[in-house]
Amino acid sequence: MYSGNGSALSTLPSGASNNFGVGLVGTSKDNLIEKNKIGGNLNGVLILSTTQGGNVIRRNIIAGNPPVQVSKEFGALIGADIQDLSAPGTNTFEDNRCLTYAGAGPSPCPNVGKPQNGEDTEHEDVAAFGRNRLAFPRARLIDVVFHSNLLPNTAGTARPARTAASDSVTVTGRVVDAACYMLHAPAATKASHKDCAEACVARGVPLAIAADDGSLYFPVDGNQQLKGLLHARVRASGTVVEKHDPMELKMPVGDKNQMVVRMEGGYKQITIETLARIPAEKR
Repeated sequence: MYSGNGSALSTLPSGASNNFGVGLVGTSKDNLIEKNKIGGNLNGVLILSTTQGGNVIRRNIIAGNPPVQVSKEFGALIGADIQDLSAPGTNTFEDNRCLTYAGAGPSPCPNVGKPQNGEDTEHEDVAAFGRNRLAFPRARLIDVVFHSNLLPNTAGTARPARTAASDSVTVTGRVVDAACYMLHAPAATKASHKDCAEACVARGVPLAIAADDGSLYFPVDGNQQLKGLLHARVRASGTVVEKHDPMELKMPVGDKNQMVVRMEGGYKQITIETLARIPAEKR
């Protein structure tokens, strides 16, 4: 995994950043870049014009380059999932899942459908992002489909405890922006993700409590009670209703685009009666 690399102050003549998650620089030739997860960089894959070609970039997941708060502050041209300065046809792109491409083409992005074979089973439920719904260069609507039973589960953790009332539970977990959590749970729960999460929440992404057993609990009142607790560990008690209809969460991607993360298989909705921040453990 390649993530979190780059400085917006280092730029190419085009104004794009020259920072990257994976880079083909100098006289690179005949390299194979395969089956990597590349996200949260100024550029996901950067290919300079000095490369000698013959490089093959295939079956990578290249998304979220640059992060939404970076493109919002510095503009969409600051980076791309694939920043290709090489001559057309010099290198080969095969079955990468990506959103944005900057280069002479032909463009391999957007391409975020299912893999061409049976590998990467955890991603096989990702719908084709742009299928019949992309409208370039206007705002783009991108679909991602997740099943609730594929959300991460922390081994050995207890299920939420029921209180005296049979329909009331106590949930312990971390407050997260739900869309990012479903896309990349390990990163979404780290303190380094807070700025991105705040930008997403400011643009309407709902908050949820990611319980210790891996379940997501969405408050009935939206973000009202949780908005001051982003990334904090909390203990919430209240009544929980199991919803069986799909849920759609809209997530901003850059200045003009949005991603619709659709959660199938049901979700949990909690009417919070008591809510408390859990103090950080002293180290």
